[in-house]
This record gives sequence, structure tokens and C-alpha cells, in this order.
Amino acid sequence: MRVKPSWLITAAAATAILLSTSGCGDKGRKTQKEEATQHWNAARAAVLAGLARDQYQSGNFDKCQTTLNEALRIDPSNAKLHVLAAKLSIEQAKLETAERELNTARELDPKDAEVDYLAGVVCQRWQKNEAALEYYDQAATKAPNELPYVLAKAEMLVTMDRTDDALALLQDRAAFFEHSAVIRDAAGELLVQQRRYPEAVETLQHASVLATDDAGIREHLAYAMLYNKQYREASGLFTRLLKDPANKERSELFMAQGECQLQSHKPADARASFESAVQLNPTNPAGYLSLAKAALELNDLRRADLAVRKAVALDPKSSEAYLLTGYLRLRERKMNEALAAFTHANELDRQDTVSLCMIGYVMEKTGQTTTAMQYYNRVLRAKPNDELANKLMGSTAAVETGE
Repeated sequence: MRVKPSWLITAAAATAILLSTSGCGDKGRKTQKEEATQHWNAARAAVLAGLARDQYQSGNFDKCQTTLNEALRIDPSNAKLHVLAAKLSIEQAKLETAERELNTARELDPKDAEVDYLAGVVCQRWQKNEAALEYYDQAATKAPNELPYVLAKAEMLVTMDRTDDALALLQDRAAFFEHSAVIRDAAGELLVQQRRYPEAVETLQHASVLATDDAGIREHLAYAMLYNKQYREASGLFTRLLKDPANKERSELFMAQGECQLQSHKPADARASFESAVQLNPTNPAGYLSLAKAALELNDLRRADLAVRKAVALDPKSSEAYLLTGYLRLRERKMNEALAAFTHANELDRQDTVSLCMIGYVMEKTGQTTTAMQYYNRVLRAKPNDELANKLMGSTAAVETGE
């Protein structure tokens, strides 16, 4: 029997050897070279991704796009690259492109909450509010520790006129984000919108304690205190705000400070604040009306007259301006002019009972008691509990009966 030489092998054996050495026998496995190439590409893509993020954050969008294109060419399965591409597209208002990138990112990584958040941003830009809310809710559910997702959901609820739901969400999550001033600031602003001023003050005070250097929160707290009639405390905060050079030309802060001072029986300080307000914003009739009120408190009739005339010139249809004109003319004992001003105020606002009362008051002071009573009765028929009308009616009746 002849033995085959060792170098002679069968075709089948040769094929088996080739398959085993080439890796073609197991299509699911990669060669060491392929795995090394993949790792190298992933590393290069990661470096490029970091560079692209830096370029995006610095606002260098053109270079960011170039870097992203190169990174995605190397590693198209990197979900984070598609997310960054979507963010870049949103910044450039390329919403259709952003949506495509987000769809790809979602397929690659369904658990990424940022994808849902950005999809909500896209839908919000398209005014698809229901869809945006759903995406924000998904993002907040997937990443409950991410406050921006909760705030985005709350903002969307407010946009959809669901303020109660937004407030409930923020108050519910405030305990979880126990050190967050931002969530309490947002809740406080919603409480102010709902005119729940005591709760707003309490919430914003907590926010201010958590962020003592946040001027925005301090301003929100100041206004909440003003609306809650905590004039002294609010004035202290407005004083601090107005010391900031960034606020030196904000007329609305001087207006708020003036109102606090006026209500705190400091008319001279109030007049100075309102003077600053009208100098900064000379086209605001409300500023001149407030200035006129402060001047009347000080019996500065000349300054009050100048201010109220300016208010009327800026807003000829303002019933309040004519009402204040009537008060000024009464102080000047110009009864006919006062009556004309109150009458015009009533013509501009038929729902205003104060002007009717003041017409009656002028009638009473000019000896027309019967006519005055008729005006007071008109008010009381519309508003039986009107305090001013009841007081004037009572004083007139007392005079008539000699009591």
C-alpha cells in the first residue's frame, strides 16, 4: 500500500483550511483586522464628535457641520452624532433635516431621552403642540433627573392654556429637585399669573434663598410682593435691583418702586421715581398718571397738571386720565371743569362706577342734591355694595335730614 506524501492533501481539506484561516466559514464573526479597523474608526469619530461639540457650543456652525459630516462618514451608526446633527439643524432652522436625524438617532438608541426632547422642540417650532407635549413627556419619563425636560413640558402646558396642569407638575417635581431655584421660580411666576400672591411670595422666597445672586428671581419676588401689598419689602428689593448698572435705564422698575413708595405714604420719593420713569420712557401715559397722583399727594398742583395733560395727550381715550383730571380740578375748585372731566371719563368707560359717583359728588357740592342722589342710585342699582356710592349716598342723606 502506497502512502501519499504529506504535502498532498485533498481538495476538501484544502477548502476547510482556507475557510478556517480566512474567517469566511463564520459570517457573523469579524477578523482581527476588521475589529481593529472598527475600533479605530469609532475612536476617530469620538474625537471628531468632541471637536464638533466644541464648535457647536462656540457658534461656529459651518465648521461644526464639516466635522460632523466627516465623523458620520467614518461612523454612521453613532447615535450621538445624529443627535448633534439634529441640534445643529435646529439652530439653523432646518427642521426637516433635524427630524430625519432624530428619526435615525431613535432607531439607533431608542432609550435616549434627548432625542425625544429635541423632537419636541421641532414640533413646537412647527406649532404641533400636542405632539410636542407628548415628546417632552416621553423625555421627562425616560430621564426623570433632567430638569430641562420637566420645564419644557410645563412650558408647553402653559402654551396650551393648561396653566393648572403646568403648576401641578412643577409643584409635584419641586420636592424631587429640592435644591433647584429654577423650578420654584417657574412655579412662582405661574402663581403670580393666577393672582395667588401669598403662595407666589412664599415660593419665590424659597427660590431666592437657593439662588441668592440671581437677579431675575429677585425681580420676580419683588413684583410678587408688590402685588401682595407688601410694599416695604418690595421697595427694598427694587432698591437693590436699581443699584445694578444693568437696570439703570429700566423705566418699569422705577414705576414699580414709585408705586411701592406711594403706597407706603412716601409721595416725595414716589414722585422722584416716577420722574425717572417718564424721563426714561416719555411715551408711556401710565408713567405720567402715576406722577400726577404723587404730585397730588404732595399738593403740587402745577406738576400734577402738567403730568395729567401729558397723559391725556398720549392717550386721549383713557378714562383714567380724565378721572384724574377731574380730581385735580376739584382740588383747584374748578367745578365746571371737574364735571366735564368726570362726564368724559364716564363716556369713555360706561362700566366705571367711580366716574358716576364723582359726577354726583360735583352735583352735591354745587347744590344739586337731588341730581346727585340720582347718580348715586344709578351706581347702587348696578352695584348694590359699591362702597363709594354707599358712603356718598349716606353723607348726602345725612345732610338733607340734618343728622
